[in-house]
Amino acid sequence: MPKERRKRTREHQQRCQQGIHFEKEKGQHILKNPLIINSMIEKAALRPTDVVLEVGPGTGNMTVKLLESCQKV
Repeated sequence: MPKERRKRTREHQQRCQQGIHFEKEKGQHILKNPLIINSMIEKAALRPTDVVLEVGPGTGNMTVKLLESCQKV
């Protein structure tokens, strides 16, 4: 049975042109909403002396915010 082809969004096409491929069915997503990023960092209760390991590729939106809250990412 052939795989169902889905329409690709303009954003998806741009990421593919940049060499960035994400598969949502495998749980890979781009985190873009700054309110969600801020909420996640607040809930992590990071201290200025904390060292954080961030797992997974992305656009750097979360990394920038993490660097404002902890010693090292």
